[in-house]
Amino acid sequence: MKTYYRNNLKQAYLILESETEEAEDYQLAMLRENRISGILDTSLRYVDGATQYYYDVSGKTSVQALHEKSPLEYGDIRGVSEALVQAVRELQRYMLPPEHLLLDPEYIFSEKGSYYFCFYPPDEKVLKDKFHKLTEFFVREVDYKDEEGVRLAYTLHKSTMEENYTIEQILEEFERESLDIKVIDYTERREESNYENIMIADKTEFWEPIRRLLDRRKKK
Repeated sequence: MKTYYRNNLKQAYLILESETEEAEDYQLAMLRENRISGILDTSLRYVDGATQYYYDVSGKTSVQALHEKSPLEYGDIRGVSEALVQAVRELQRYMLPPEHLLLDPEYIFSEKGSYYFCFYPPDEKVLKDKFHKLTEFFVREVDYKDEEGVRLAYTLHKSTMEENYTIEQILEEFERESLDIKVIDYTERREESNYENIMIADKTEFWEPIRRLLDRRKKK
């Protein structure tokens, strides 16, 4: 996949060029005829046997560019994740496969607190694998002074490493706002002999990996 940017006096475009087959006809029709919430406006052109996907990014900045000089904060991570939830739902409404979303930070765009994604049919990687890679970006770029941001980034990333993890499950859990806090039900463990030690162990189990992450960041 080749990447270009093209600007004129009125508009700016991200161009992704593919030498593979174009999207199915119904997908192209859906992209042309509808403004899908959370999805960049898309058009196609054919140049020398290659298919070029034009994405209108006028007034928008990629998430990667936004955070090249400033770290991610809690609101950034939550905003991107919530926007992904909505984008997946919108694509399903139009019978478009969410697997075609690009989740690399350079292809996610922000404008006035809203986030937009590229729908790129030639990319058919598993969505949950792409989301896992995005959470690696969250963990790597989060501001380690932002306690809520670190906790959310770590918890999202940890959830994507579970054996039976699916993108649907983690997004549903995120919507219920249960991912940013690890809830421990101590009522079921009151009968155990050393209750105080159990609480200390659970707290250590959650925070120790984050502490190691912060130590590595400080050393860098």
